[in-house]
Amino acid sequence: MTCSNKKYMSLMNKVLDDEATNVERRELFEHLALCDRCRRHFKELKQSTELLNHLSHPQLPNHFTKNVLERLPAEKRHAAREWMSRHPLLAATAICILPVSVAMFAARRQMLFQEKNNNDQLILLKMPGNRP
Repeated sequence: MTCSNKKYMSLMNKVLDDEATNVERRELFEHLALCDRCRRHFKELKQSTELLNHLSHPQLPNHFTKNVLERLPAEKRHAAREWMSRHPLLAATAICILPVSVAMFAARRQMLFQEKNNNDQLILLKMPGNRP
């Protein structure tokens, strides 16, 4: 019998993890009654799961996590990042003021340059008149 392995593999895992519904359990066991290959695989999975469940869990000292965290190297932070995290409003203001001031300086310089050029080059245009 051919079977869709992915579907039944998923059902096998759900049954072994006690997450399967009664309908899913029945569907899997009906399939296992007909499919030798899946039945062998399910038996192997069940044995592996039982072996893993019988392993003893190591007992850790009470302050194990705290001791490990204390041994980790200190996090290096840059002075600018520290200052920005302590003063977010000032940091945002400083970041905004810099480009605005550069733009205002450039605009003022361009305006002065245009005024100078306009004063040096005065051009008079004569409007055409009516001639008979």
